[in-house]
Amino acid sequence: MKNHMRTTLVIDEKLFRALKEIAAAEGRTLSDVTQQTLRQGLAQRRRPARRRRRVLPVHGMGEPAVDVADRERLLDLLDRR
Repeated sequence: MKNHMRTTLVIDEKLFRALKEIAAAEGRTLSDVTQQTLRQGLAQRRRPARRRRRVLPVHGMGEPAVDVADRERLLDLLDRR
């Protein structure tokens, strides 16, 4: 036996009309169509979204001003600022 809960929802008018049209076209109750639609929506939310990888831009910055391995030269440049 299924458990049912009676409730009141505020639904956008366009969505309500669409649900009623589906119910009439398929000869089903509005409750049945609404429950099926909610189940489908909830099932999709549970699935992990497929993320598209973003391609980040690459910029040529030229040659480095200093070899970061040369600690003394690096500190000299930083001290001048």
